[in-house]
Amino acid sequence: MLEYRSFDEIVNHPGLRIVLVQGMPSPWGQAAKTFFEIKGLDYVAAPWTVFEPNDPIRAWGAADSAPIVAWRDERPIHSWLDILLLVERIKPSPALLPSDVMLRAQAIGLSNEICGRGGLAWNRRLQMVQPAFADEAGPNPVATMGLKYGYADEEVAHAGERVAKSLRALTTQLKAQYAAGNPYFVGDQLSAVDIYWTAFGNFFDPLPSPHCPMPDDFRPTFTASDPVVLEALDPILLEHRDRIFKEHFRDPMEL
Repeated sequence: MLEYRSFDEIVNHPGLRIVLVQGMPSPWGQAAKTFFEIKGLDYVAAPWTVFEPNDPIRAWGAADSAPIVAWRDERPIHSWLDILLLVERIKPSPALLPSDVMLRAQAIGLSNEICGRGGLAWNRRLQMVQPAFADEAGPNPVATMGLKYGYADEEVAHAGERVAKSLRALTTQLKAQYAAGNPYFVGDQLSAVDIYWTAFGNFFDPLPSPHCPMPDDFRPTFTASDPVVLEALDPILLEHRDRIFKEHFRDPMEL
């Protein structure tokens, strides 16, 4: 069971620790935490409080958002790829990246399409914060967060089609894999890509409350409504998400 400790308690912890967005299904953090659990790694967690400064954590992790991960006396890291490579190094088995070089490159490339700057989640997040910029009441915490993530009107104008292109690419890959008898995104076994898509699926069609107990006020924000995005959200993606969640994630998600 996830039990948050204070930030002061985890800073000098001798092992693996993570700062997670508390109370929200932040997909980057949920994926990282699931990596730890799949590999059977012990860890401690501290909360990143939404809409709060979190100044001590920022200073320690040199990052303005979570997740932030640290291992022993190594410097804290926060990029999705650094975290993935760290857990593969700490405990190589079960592997989350294929040993075959070409499949490994494919897994990292698809993961970047989901997690990376300018990719699926990046553009979907721009859509999620857009309504805050139409608020005539003036600046608000969501808009402030959106600026941190590079919000700009010209970027949002293209976000839906960029998201749709990523979704269609994931669909093509998954259908080809299923047709070949492989029920995973890459190769013939579970990889980081399956975990990432499962975590990030909540940016489009959140799991029901019993499985993903996010605050009700935020559920509409996490639910995609852009017709361009919805058209590209093939049922196979959500079916795959549901299966991987059932088989490999904590249920309910611990937020």
